[in-house]
Amino acid sequence: MSTAPPPPSGHPQPGAGAPMGPFPPPPPRPPRRRGWFARQSEGVRITIIGAVIAGVFSLGGAVLTAALTDRGDDPSDAKPSAQSSVRPTTAPTTASEPPSQVSSDGPSPTPRESGESGAPGDPSADADSDSAPPASESYEVFYDKQIMSLGLPPGSDLGSIDFDAPGTRRYTEDEWTALKEKADESGTPLEADLTYQSTFYGQLTLRNGRNAAQLQPTDPSEKAEDCARAARVGGFTEARMHEWDLPAKTVLCVVTDKGNIARVVITGFIGGEPSATGEPPTQIGLRVTLWKPRG
Repeated sequence: MSTAPPPPSGHPQPGAGAPMGPFPPPPPRPPRRRGWFARQSEGVRITIIGAVIAGVFSLGGAVLTAALTDRGDDPSDAKPSAQSSVRPTTAPTTASEPPSQVSSDGPSPTPRESGESGAPGDPSADADSDSAPPASESYEVFYDKQIMSLGLPPGSDLGSIDFDAPGTRRYTEDEWTALKEKADESGTPLEADLTYQSTFYGQLTLRNGRNAAQLQPTDPSEKAEDCARAARVGGFTEARMHEWDLPAKTVLCVVTDKGNIARVVITGFIGGEPSATGEPPTQIGLRVTLWKPRG
């Protein structure tokens, strides 16, 4: 019995006696094409990478600053810092000033003296402007430490003193009434600056058209400007001497009807009885200095 040959195959058959081994290696691949960056040297690549990183940080900082600016924040607040939570309460010192002299509070305003006008816009400024003497006003002495005496007449008569003259005078009740009526009709103040009347009360009165202040006996100032400032502020109008409430050495600063400044010191008393009610002094001793505005 014969056997038919196998059909031909498309795959090459190893020849007789050919060794059965591994297949031959595949053909080599073509070399991979390198990009522009890869073709650069190592130093160039490092420079390029550094520039790219710097550009990214710059762009990020610009975007952050713009965002914080739109919110109204300080860009420095976005950076954490050990000192960001503590803000100084005083202004930074400078090279020309020691730290102890620099303060964020600024200089404290100096206190105003009596009779000085206030700051602009202060309601007290308008009230004081009429009473405070101008800063440029100066005075000259008309008489200095003149000894005078103001007496208390009996009955309804009254004694008066005019610092501008200077001089004193006694008036009857009728004479004084006529003078007051005449002054009211003409609008001119009476000549007397102070009057003293009533043997029971001892009424010491500052007449209309004047301004005066009662100062403490220990007030040391004898300057015209200080006395004028105090007088224009005012405060004294009258005193009942039967109560003896004006002790010796009391100072009265008076602006007379002529605009002069009188500094009146009470030197002592004659008559009366301090321990008895209704017995005022019959005479008040005075020492007066008068200044007139210069020019």
